[in-house]
Amino acid sequence: MIRPCTPMVSKAHSARVAILVALTVLVAACAPAATTPSTAIPTSTATVAPTHTVAPTFTSTPTSAPTPTHTATPKHTPTQTPLPTNTPVLPTAAPPSDLLRPVTPVDEALSETSKRLHASPDGALWLITDKSIARIQDEAWHVYLADFTGELAGIDAADRAWVVSGDTTQIATWDGTSWTAYGADEGWFPIPLEDGYRDVGWGQSNGLGQFWLATSQDVRVFDGERWTVFTRGDMGMDPPLHDGLISVFEVTVLSGGEVWVGECEGAAGPIDGRGLRWFDGQTWHGADSPVASGCVTAIVEDSSGHIWVGASDVLWRYDPASEDWEQFTPPEPPDPPPLGQWRYAASYVAMDPSDDPWVSFLICGAASCDTMALYHVHERTWTRIEIPEPVTLDFDAAGTPWLFSVNAVFRVAGDVPELVANLYAESFTVDASGQVWFLAWHEGQDWLWTLDTGTGE
Repeated sequence: MIRPCTPMVSKAHSARVAILVALTVLVAACAPAATTPSTAIPTSTATVAPTHTVAPTFTSTPTSAPTPTHTATPKHTPTQTPLPTNTPVLPTAAPPSDLLRPVTPVDEALSETSKRLHASPDGALWLITDKSIARIQDEAWHVYLADFTGELAGIDAADRAWVVSGDTTQIATWDGTSWTAYGADEGWFPIPLEDGYRDVGWGQSNGLGQFWLATSQDVRVFDGERWTVFTRGDMGMDPPLHDGLISVFEVTVLSGGEVWVGECEGAAGPIDGRGLRWFDGQTWHGADSPVASGCVTAIVEDSSGHIWVGASDVLWRYDPASEDWEQFTPPEPPDPPPLGQWRYAASYVAMDPSDDPWVSFLICGAASCDTMALYHVHERTWTRIEIPEPVTLDFDAAGTPWLFSVNAVFRVAGDVPELVANLYAESFTVDASGQVWFLAWHEGQDWLWTLDTGTGE
């Protein structure tokens, strides 16, 4: 059951938070107790134990390049760039401490095991845990929602938290004061189980007042009054080819409000997928594109309006003006598994301020995907970024790339990572001003950190 509770204000702190791809903003000082909100409870939710299972172990795309279903061919297939023969040794000396600054500890009331930072496009900064949501206001942690039951599905442009009930028969919003529930009468239906698994993604708002949400079985949109569910068939996708695979849908809302959806299927790693589709507000497109099949989980728009798609082992660029697709093929993996049993699986694509894509590929062997190759693509030349372990990436206000791994924080200069600190960054984000924030262990507890890069942000 989704139940409301009284928001609390935490004790003294200071911070700022943002998202991803990112995370947060600055916090500080005590604040008075919040007023008690309405306790109206949505009544259409059954009290059922949550049926969500652990998210699939893959986050990316499958093994073979998608097969085009029409006669169009890509304009350009770039030449592969040979990998360097010598691998640079990353520095291990003590890093410059003035680049990182601990801002405030995470309050004990927010110390659940799973934590992530999220920055809304409007600048609101959030800390999200298994059981609570806190927002930075007046330089203090304010608990926005605590002890909710269900699966958090996102925070929309109106700063409403969306929570799906444990049995997925209902979704409800918390606006800081009261709950509003949506069920079958408002177009929301339970998420079907697939081989004992179902999942809810993180929703996104567009500029049209809509809230888009991907589940493990479909894509859904809230128009302000009711929900519409788009199945695979509605989007022009074929049913899954294999039994026993887990499905993952990825929704990306573009700057103009158009919605792009990728689908991927896998088990220990990505195997196949129903490809890419996009919605113009009336019609789904893409069933005849070169990326109409295959595993798609990486979709990003650059500043010129081109769409970059990581699909299986290929990077694609789409020009909406000409409707042309351009294919970029990466080099072979640096250290392929033995016997040639390897394959690439696109994990994420990030655009730097020059509109160069930075592409992460998982390197998969016969049974799993446990190695990563990171590339900077500039004028169709692939430069491998030497990393000691899997990383996530984003850019600060000056456009400098930063890498976060389970053991360290790196700054990239001239396509070479420089060790900045041996810290475990649990979650990181970039706020609307370009300031980078992350969570890391410090003095016996989690702290909010920021990058002091001298940009003035």
